[in-house]
Amino acid sequence: MEGQYGRTIQLVKTIRTVKLYVVAFSLFFISCEDFLSGPLLDQNPNKVDDVAAVSAEALLVGSQVTIYGIMEGYLNRAVSMVMQQMSGLQTDYYRDYNCDPIDANTNGRWTAMYGTGGLIDLNTTQSVAYEQEKYVLLGISQMWEALLFSTAADLWGDIPYSQAANSEYAQPDFDSQEDVHMAVLDLIDDAIVNFGKGQDFNLPTEQDFTYGADTDKWVAAAHTLKSRIYLNWAEVNNEFYQLALEEAEMGIMDQSGDSDWKAMHGAAIAERSVWFQFILSNMDYMGAGKLLVDMLNRDNDSRLNIYFLSTGTPQIVGSSPGDSLQNASMLNITGHFGMSWSPELVSWYENSFIVAECNYRLGNEAVALTTLNATLDAIEQRWRSLGYASASIPRYQAISGEELLEAIMNEKYKALFLNIQSWSDWRRTTFPKFLDSDGNSTECGGTYGGQGVPRRLLYPEKEKASNPKCPQNDSIYDRLQNDPS
Repeated sequence: MEGQYGRTIQLVKTIRTVKLYVVAFSLFFISCEDFLSGPLLDQNPNKVDDVAAVSAEALLVGSQVTIYGIMEGYLNRAVSMVMQQMSGLQTDYYRDYNCDPIDANTNGRWTAMYGTGGLIDLNTTQSVAYEQEKYVLLGISQMWEALLFSTAADLWGDIPYSQAANSEYAQPDFDSQEDVHMAVLDLIDDAIVNFGKGQDFNLPTEQDFTYGADTDKWVAAAHTLKSRIYLNWAEVNNEFYQLALEEAEMGIMDQSGDSDWKAMHGAAIAERSVWFQFILSNMDYMGAGKLLVDMLNRDNDSRLNIYFLSTGTPQIVGSSPGDSLQNASMLNITGHFGMSWSPELVSWYENSFIVAECNYRLGNEAVALTTLNATLDAIEQRWRSLGYASASIPRYQAISGEELLEAIMNEKYKALFLNIQSWSDWRRTTFPKFLDSDGNSTECGGTYGGQGVPRRLLYPEKEKASNPKCPQNDSIYDRLQNDPS
């Protein structure tokens, strides 16, 4: 299988029972018993001497659930604080928000990325699917790997990848951020090919939590993810703006939200949203970020009252790093962000904002402005279709130059609420500006050891201790390869 899809897939020697997925995912504030039910999971995946005996479908189920926890759990909360969409008010979250981070919260997520439910099982799924010529299943697993490790490289920079989850490498090399992203682009291309192969085997639609094995939707999402990656490198190589635009034009076009790549959640206790469960159990730990609150207030944007609950007064209140305020408004888990909320991992509106920005970068300002306002029209209509009849989002007229770029990025920042991509967007563009309604900086100051807005996550101490190839003495202000000064 060497070169079949970017790197050798290593069949692990030990495959745990599917029950372990329940244990693993409980680390992320949600159990998955209701996800992991049915005749498919009655198969025994422990027989490792025969690849055909391994249930790749069962492994895919477990990987999807595990990756939900990674993408929606602490890493998502950390980015929401860096980008001041949310604020940290208590315990470790207060320290993180004030740019005095500790690594304890990243240890488990790092382990999950590479362990059971993460890369180990993704590799095994792909090995089995390839051997059994289950190409749709293979492509879906490749897409989950692509999402997970493109995101990880965006958060940390250099990470183990080419030698990771391989028993031959107890201490894998750290691949450069660029090498990881280029390998992921190849992986996505392989997934697109696999989606188009056709086969006698049909993946049970209930085992694909995203699109029910609809390959057309998967291909569109693949192009949007490729577009995101190209865009994140476009400040290093301006030619990537054109490539990002070309991929976006083949990406998700369905404005309804039905084609967005979402996590799957429901009202059952075992299926509830990770954010919902965290806020419900730790409602004093996090609140609204003042930067976002002020921006929504300034623009008379009705999403302010969709995103957040008031603190007992008519006003929504946000907190900035260094504030002593401990009553910032809570995430609105009684409304839109309730137990069944499914966050968009890759979406139509992200795709549309990419089209707008790329047209701006390529000198097509009129197209960029038209696309921006059309995107805002569609987002407003989507909110109204969800029951918010008075939803109102600003439009823009007769703007150009950097003012137009700022409008595109500010609106993307508001739309990508609780989406990890917002951090990469800021690193590229420096928008939004970290200023409150009075024009004061909301960046972390010297009182708390801060040097402005953080630029990456710290490597976990466990990884530093176990792998001498892991960079030591790193800082949250170290710049990534695709974050030029």
